[in-house]
Amino acid sequence: MSSQQPRLQTLAQLIPPLAYDIHKGDCGRVAALGGCDEYTGAPYFVASTALRLGADLAYIICEKDAAPVIKTYSPDIIVNPYLRSTANQPHTGIEEKIAPLLDRLHAVSMGSGLGNDPALHKTVRWAIQAARERGLPLVLDADSLTILGANPELIHGYRGAVLTPNAPEFNRLCKALDLDIAEKSTEEAAQMLALRLGGVTIVRKGKVDVITNGDRVFVCDENGGLRRCGGQGDILSGAVVTFLAWGEKYKSGAWKHKDEIKHDEVTMLAAYAACMLARHASFLAYDECGRSTQSSNILEQVDMAFDNKFDQLLQAVKPSKS
Repeated sequence: MSSQQPRLQTLAQLIPPLAYDIHKGDCGRVAALGGCDEYTGAPYFVASTALRLGADLAYIICEKDAAPVIKTYSPDIIVNPYLRSTANQPHTGIEEKIAPLLDRLHAVSMGSGLGNDPALHKTVRWAIQAARERGLPLVLDADSLTILGANPELIHGYRGAVLTPNAPEFNRLCKALDLDIAEKSTEEAAQMLALRLGGVTIVRKGKVDVITNGDRVFVCDENGGLRRCGGQGDILSGAVVTFLAWGEKYKSGAWKHKDEIKHDEVTMLAAYAACMLARHASFLAYDECGRSTQSSNILEQVDMAFDNKFDQLLQAVKPSKS
């Protein structure tokens, strides 16, 4: 199957226009579920990316011991210390605290900074099911992919799920699902994995990003930076969850549009748009910082990457400077 690249004009239709009569939440409420005492930066990168792209509200649902640290990173992110590691057991009422928040969200990302604690993995297994029951778009990255390797039924057939594995994570997931990809191209292997999981969207990160739901294939070859610092995947997850949230608002008719995008195309388009922006932000950061580039530098370029790609296409209402 030949690969494609969607038009920028098509992707821009998913972006909510700014106007004086919109309200808090109209541009998306998203969450990052992850973060433990060892990995506090990852969920921050997810949530901060969402806010910098224009989501209205970004939550982090993290382990209790991670919350005080994450709260110091930004006053703009709402941090909920609901997760409990094995060391903080026994504890009850975790699901009862998370469920009402899921009810308010437009999309959720899971796995960034989660770690390998069994108690945290148990909660994430429940959260994946809970999100699916609500029809909530779902980004799964990092340690959540390990959970899916052992429990593929959690997302099998769920078209609202986007998996974002890098090369080693992709290979481990294929091995866990008994897929022989030894003689396959990256595109073919990604399609095989998407089909094995019932048509979920796979974003196979790499030199180019391959995005497929098994039926269609997009290849994002946007220039990126040359650094491979930790945290870049979390920035991508933040971009994906934001565009998925906007896609839900698009489908609900939250603003006037021509309805040119078929609703079953939204997930693939959201994933491609996110890859393009994350790669461009990486390029801008590397152009400025070179070998010293860190993910915090890439995060600082997210808004510029967005403006470079979409600003001229959007008919936003801008406040008067007078």
